Amino acid sequence: MNLLERVDTLLGDKKDLTKQIALVAAPILIFLWFFHPAVLDPTNVSWLFQKDWGQHVLGWHAFRYGADGFNHQNLLAHPTGLSVIYTDSNPLFALPLKLISPLLPANFQYIGPWFLFCICAHFYLAYKLLERHAPSFWAALTGAILLTLVPTLFNRIMHDTLVAQFLILWAFYIYFEINEPRRKAIHWAIMLGVTGFIHPYILIMVLALWGGEQLRRVWPQLMTREFVQVARTVGVAILTLLAPIITLGLSGAYAAGQSAGSFGYGFYSMGLDALFNPARKDFTFGGLVSVPQDSGQAMEGFMYMGAGLLFLIVAATVLFYRSESARTIRDTLLKSVWLIGPFAVLFIIALSSKVQFYDIEIFKYETPKALDGVLGIMRASGRMFWPMAYFMVLLAILTVYRTRLKTVAIILPLALVIQVIDIAPFAKSVHSETAMAANRTVYQKVPSKLWDDLITNSDLVSFQPANAHINKRLFYELTWRSVSHAVPVNTMYAARPHPRQTQLERIAHTNFVEGKLDPNTLYVFFNKCQAPAGAQARLRELDGVFILPPVKMLDKLPADPQVPGIEYGEDYNFTWNAQGACFLEDNWLSPDSKGVWSRAGQPAELNLPLADRPRHDISLSMSLLSFLSGNKTKVYVNDRLLTHLDLTTQITDHEIVIPRRWVKGKSLNIRLEPDIEASLKPSPKASASARKLGIRLYDLRLSETKG
Repeated sequence: MNLLERVDTLLGDKKDLTKQIALVAAPILIFLWFFHPAVLDPTNVSWLFQKDWGQHVLGWHAFRYGADGFNHQNLLAHPTGLSVIYTDSNPLFALPLKLISPLLPANFQYIGPWFLFCICAHFYLAYKLLERHAPSFWAALTGAILLTLVPTLFNRIMHDTLVAQFLILWAFYIYFEINEPRRKAIHWAIMLGVTGFIHPYILIMVLALWGGEQLRRVWPQLMTREFVQVARTVGVAILTLLAPIITLGLSGAYAAGQSAGSFGYGFYSMGLDALFNPARKDFTFGGLVSVPQDSGQAMEGFMYMGAGLLFLIVAATVLFYRSESARTIRDTLLKSVWLIGPFAVLFIIALSSKVQFYDIEIFKYETPKALDGVLGIMRASGRMFWPMAYFMVLLAILTVYRTRLKTVAIILPLALVIQVIDIAPFAKSVHSETAMAANRTVYQKVPSKLWDDLITNSDLVSFQPANAHINKRLFYELTWRSVSHAVPVNTMYAARPHPRQTQLERIAHTNFVEGKLDPNTLYVFFNKCQAPAGAQARLRELDGVFILPPVKMLDKLPADPQVPGIEYGEDYNFTWNAQGACFLEDNWLSPDSKGVWSRAGQPAELNLPLADRPRHDISLSMSLLSFLSGNKTKVYVNDRLLTHLDLTTQITDHEIVIPRRWVKGKSLNIRLEPDIEASLKPSPKASASARKLGIRLYDLRLSETKG
């Protein structure tokens, strides 16, 4: 080999090394742009005690310490328990890691490393999809980065298993890049099986793409009457479907009494503006028209592509009509024809029963009641557009590849620069979600080590009311402590609640309110409420949390903590996570995210502890509505009729004055009682209508009038 050949070889080796470094560095840099690096430490768990991450990591933690079956645990939502798939705990990792659990640190999480794995797998499959078609390595690299910088991928980090959108790219790779039938069938089976371990929603998406593949194979066979081949194709398809059916079973999807069905189809839909509406102004630098979506669409229907990808799609469309070379993409379009049907179905599901453009509702229709359970499986229907979004980007990149090198060298880098600039605020927002990983303190809300003594001396930790959403951080920290000691907890937020467990929690809460308490249970209050009847002597406070300790641990804490009284001039809401929920008697239903309903047609009482006895008359302001218009409601104060209120189906503010002499001590009892005779005209259906005279309370305020 002469000197010139050696130099060429050396330069070639350096070029190859540069390419390899670029392929490794690109997904890592993307990861670091969106995630705090401290999430990669598997012993760092505190950052996960927020939002839905807590559910996912606790599901793994409980499965690790309290498994009562191959895929099931009963430390959370005791005594019914939950399968790992119903706590969204990623069975693909949870099941094998359970086998080596004794070798793992006491505090162990895999969600952070999973994020890195997903981004790397996504980028790798994007590159493999493009590599054969790209005119150069750098064109393939840029295309893979663009196909990874789809905002929907990173918007899903709170549902970590939904970051596995590389599975969609894997399905496209099988569809477009693998031609040999046997190899294709094996890939489909493996991919569908893996998806069954990860998330049912993504499984529905890739099954739609797999369905397009089956149409592409079987339709020509039917047209040529090759019925033997049709039988073989159908047989292979059935065998392929066994893979996800089996992995769903291994994940616990078919647990006794559990159902994937739910309610709320249409709430989490996708708007027609989703591709170009960032929904939040702080998500984009580009200044595109950003109109807030309703809470469901803003979360599950988020589909903003970013200005760079929108530019790329528009540029590819223009090139297709103006460039002969760009139109050679028709061969890919012909291959894609069999995806039109699956895409149409997914699109209809994504729009659901509420079709909206920006904040304009175009039309809405009622789905048949008989289909509620089935459609409820896909209640987060807006997600179903993901395959189409990725296909649009993929097709745009492939179209640009067919043009002149100069055009490729301009459009792809320009699209990347625009995308990076436009979604930089979005990336900052996503990164902030994992910023808590910098603080490795596990127990920030309940730091006292006395909790360990209380928990280990309890048979059960019972949160009251059984609603983890009231104070997620408190719930997650105490539940992590409890599970670490293999002590069961009475509730758990699940992807799909178990009906039997829901009923048990209602019964347990009724017993709690009535003072029917177990001496060996640690009861934890989400808010600083009065103790149940007869349990005041057992009430204690630790780290600012009201509890009823096990009787044998009462001497470990000082007695008689003070229940906060109502401050004059302060507003008190009646949502499930507000202090106002403590003032409700048991003739109200459970509070929700906006307010609380009374039990229809029944009196509804509030017991209001006062911080100070009033020196003047009290002004009571309340925001109320009624299920039916014309609801005339009596207002009693300390069992004395004070006035009547005329309630309608619209929220109205009502202000009444309570004489100071009516206030005895430092408490007020307010009773709202529908006047059935005055509200309803005499009729045979009056008793049935009376049940509809429910009252909805949003907030109240007490103020002292000037004397």
